[in-house]
Amino acid sequence: MFLSSSADIVIYGGAAGGGKSVALLLEPLRHVTSVPGFGAVIFRRTNPQIKNEGGLWDTSKNFYAHFGATPNITDIRWDFPPHGNSVKFSHLEHETDIQSWDGSQIALIEFDELQHFTKRMFVSLMARNRSTCGVQPYIRASCNPKPGSWILELIGWWIDEAGYAIKERSGIVRWFVTVSEAFVMADSKEELLERFPNLMPKSFTFIHSDIFDNKILLE
Repeated sequence: MFLSSSADIVIYGGAAGGGKSVALLLEPLRHVTSVPGFGAVIFRRTNPQIKNEGGLWDTSKNFYAHFGATPNITDIRWDFPPHGNSVKFSHLEHETDIQSWDGSQIALIEFDELQHFTKRMFVSLMARNRSTCGVQPYIRASCNPKPGSWILELIGWWIDEAGYAIKERSGIVRWFVTVSEAFVMADSKEELLERFPNLMPKSFTFIHSDIFDNKILLE
């Protein structure tokens, strides 16, 4: 469901073991070897979280080398043939780190464990989600939503009062606009365009990640 969604922004959420990080690593492979100029950046909050034993960088070796990609350990990046496109891993430990991405154009932005980032980081990086490579810019993220987290402003419709995902709503697409860094949600794009004619709504969905879908890990 996560890999097949066409929504502008998809958050894949749940406790550990549901395959969230692997799903994020697989997503760039859709375009990175075939679309000239395509690039992706996968963010974690801190640099050690990227390089920890069994973390994103280690796990990426299980996939990207099979596509002829070359690792650049210094820049924490994989370079893919035949167009020289890259999948880069980076961190946003401090809010001032956002400034280093000013002027960037990133076709695919991914956040691993979005609950560790601030709302300002997420909203600011949305403005960098742009590209002229021909791929409609999009965002993917994983999270383990916590009570009181800003993420609930986005995914609250998919979560019940006890804090658990409403499975029947998993994957249903809604729409939102950002007004003064507040998320305004609606069931349709047209509803938001009527209320905010000068803003372009983005499609959004939340998909529930469940360890019981991961049969190999359970074994």
